Amino acid sequence: MEQLFLVRHGETLHNVAGIAQGWNDSELSDKGRRQVRALAERLATHSPTAIFSSPLGRAMSTAQFIAEATSLEVQTLDDLREMNYGDWEGQSFLDVRRNDLDLYHRWVADPDLPCPSGESHNDVLHRMQRAFTAVHSARPVVVTHGTAIRIGATHLLGASIATSRHLAQDNAALNVFLRRGDRWVLKLWNDTTHCVEPA
Repeated sequence: MEQLFLVRHGETLHNVAGIAQGWNDSELSDKGRRQVRALAERLATHSPTAIFSSPLGRAMSTAQFIAEATSLEVQTLDDLREMNYGDWEGQSFLDVRRNDLDLYHRWVADPDLPCPSGESHNDVLHRMQRAFTAVHSARPVVVTHGTAIRIGATHLLGASIATSRHLAQDNAALNVFLRRGDRWVLKLWNDTTHCVEPA
């Protein structure tokens, strides 16, 4: 890879409700479809060479908009799935914190501690490392999820996994990384200017 377009799926109904989705799914909202249509039009101007996507529905729906705009086929990689939140999936994060604040804080602080019946931050890190290794294309678009992107970015930039907690990642955001020799350089982060709607 010489340039990587790392993008988050558009807004879903569960995103609006603040519900943890993880490996469960939720449809794109009307706003989410408008977001990814605008994202797809923007990406088409960058002449990407491939599209790789998480197989989860919200990511695939986003990837299909991009495929239509770029005339590229979507290739799926299981390793691009969102963090498996286990027993927390289907609950709001507000309820998770309210019901088990101590465990939630320990999970945030310890990258090796998994969610109940789910994954740890390091589990996601190892998956994202495998996913990036599997992407063989000059300028690929990689469609995935908020936590996966934040954790994957720490790998690309050689930062600690704890850094991921300080990175915002909005729906339909565009992130661009450039290859410079043996390292990645972040050119654009969490950009959603294509999503601006008329007042």
